[in-house]
Formats: sequence, C-alpha cells, structure tokens
Amino acid sequence: MNGNSDTVDRRLRGNDAHLHHLARRRARMLSIHDFTSGHGLEIGPLDSALTDKAVDDVSYVDIKDTAGLREHYADDPNVLLDLIPEVDFPHYVGDTYRDLATAAAPGAPYDWVIASHVIEHVPDVIGWLDQVAGLTADGGALLLAVPDRRQSFDRHRPPTTVGQALEAHELGHTRPGTRALHDFAASALDVDSWEMARLKSIPGRDRRVHPTLDEARRLVALNRAGHYVDCHVWLWSPTDFLHQIQELRALGVTSWFVESVTPDKPRAGEFFVLLRKGVDGQAPDGLVEPDPGTDLPGWLFDDLAPLQARIERLERRVHRLKHRSQDLQAEVDRLRSRSLRARVRRIAARLLRHR
Repeated sequence: MNGNSDTVDRRLRGNDAHLHHLARRRARMLSIHDFTSGHGLEIGPLDSALTDKAVDDVSYVDIKDTAGLREHYADDPNVLLDLIPEVDFPHYVGDTYRDLATAAAPGAPYDWVIASHVIEHVPDVIGWLDQVAGLTADGGALLLAVPDRRQSFDRHRPPTTVGQALEAHELGHTRPGTRALHDFAASALDVDSWEMARLKSIPGRDRRVHPTLDEARRLVALNRAGHYVDCHVWLWSPTDFLHQIQELRALGVTSWFVESVTPDKPRAGEFFVLLRKGVDGQAPDGLVEPDPGTDLPGWLFDDLAPLQARIERLERRVHRLKHRSQDLQAEVDRLRSRSLRARVRRIAARLLRHR
C-alpha cells in the first residue's frame, strides 16, 4: 500500500506516464537542492529513480540487484520493470545481507544522498540516519521525500515520537515491530492522497482497509516468526519532522541539521526535507534552521494549522458578508427613502388638484 496515487496500476498507464510524473518530481527536488553536481547516492529507487546516470554522478543502492528486483516484482502491476535502473550496491549478495553503511561504502564519501519514501519504512530511524551520515561528506546533503501522515492512508494512526525512535534504536530493531505492524494493519485507510485532499472531513472507520483485526494478527504473527514484514514504521508531518530532528540532535544521537522543510501540494501527500551533516557537532557554515513558528508540539501544530486556516478563511468570509449586508441595507434604505419621497410628491399633487 502506498499513499501516493501515482502507484495505482502503473503498468496499465505505461512507462511514459510514469516518466512524466518522475520528471515533475525531479524538477521539484532540484529546486530544493542541485544534485546535478557532486557525487551522490540514491537509496531504494526501485522504478522511480529521481536521478539520472546520464546527467548525474550517482550510484544506486537497493535491497537486491537489478535482476533480483525484476524477479521479485515480476507480478506486481505497480512496478515498471523496465524502469528499474542498474543497482550498483545491493544489500543482498547471495544470501548475505549487508547494511547500508557496508553496502554503499565503496562509493563513499558522497556529497549528497537522496531517499524518496524510504525513511518512513526503516525499523531503526536513528541508526539509519547515522549510517547515512557515515557515508556522507561533512556538510553534505540528505534530501528526503517523506509522506505526510495527514494526507495518506495513515490518517487514523497517531504520530510517532522521539521516545519510540530511541527505543527502537536501543533494542536494535532490524524489522518493523509489533507496534508498527499492528497500527498499520488495524488503521490503514482505503484512500490515497488525492482523495484525502478533496475530502472535507477525515474518513471514518468504514473506510479502513481491514474491517477486522485478522490482518493485524497475521502480520504480527509473521513478524514474531522471524519474517520481515514491510510497513510505515514512522509517521510525520512537516513541523513534527523538524522538531524531532532537533530533539534527536539535542540528545546527541544524530549529526544532521535541517536546512529546509518544504510541504508539497496536499494532493501530493508528501513533503521534502533537506538535511545537512554537521561538522564537529556544529551546523555547516551559514546554515540557519527554519523557525517552526510555534511552541506547540510539531504534530499538534500541524494538525491544528489546517483548522486554523479554515477558521481564518471563514472569518474573512463573514467579514466580507457583513460588509455586503451593510451595503445592501444602505441600498434598501436609499430605495425606501426615494420611494417615500415619490409617494409624498404624488399625494401632494393629488391634493393640489382637488383644491
């Protein structure tokens, strides 16, 4: 399941439609960071690489090599096999799994790293950020596309917290845990970001993918039996992501600084984050982190912001209608006055005729 409606029946729509979509996303991300210069790494591109080896100095790391990915996704209508690029650094070599730091080490250090809709899936987000930092040059960039939990099938799930990230890191999670799998299966909605953007209210339980908890029980049981079950482990909105990176850095468990957080259109269901690797614990020269503009928790501010914006729009509308009402009342009073004067003149004229 994916909150981005672009994934629906890609093979039916064909390569050209998907390539057009990717070109728009590439342009959007290039406006945030120029990855046409420097040496870079794209993590988990599958069939949706935002970089292009014909233009960019980029290497690809993915779970399997190109042949392995095409075999694994052969029956998946949402994966365009012809668009899977040549993978330079597969995590799996034979039956041996290599973590990100090990797999992509031959090409390090990288000036920039791109990961689109990856970070929300990693079991240990602190460990993952640390591995990326180890591969990145000081002051280097990490450009992320992150699903906005408010505009996806995750809307019924609560936001995840720094405490949960710390716990996953301390426990050394290498697979999504019970918490993430249960919440995902029990709460996932049968909506995409386009529909969420059009709806005037949050869908109810009747729009959940699984009306019972049977799927949640099944996924948790698979996990307990040692199987890797993929899902969204981490849920953020833009201000919440900024706050959490700052909190993790204050705790000394990440070296990343936030250069920008850029929300996309609501129907896109995602936001973009540009991180910079600190130098000796300090922000790269000239970097000033965005002001969140609130002392509320980021998730609460982000949840309330659309409501506040709607209230302000309604207040402006009420103000306009009030002025319109006053103008109409003035016009009514003017017409009444003119009508009254006309009636007085007619009565006066009749009286004069009868004298």
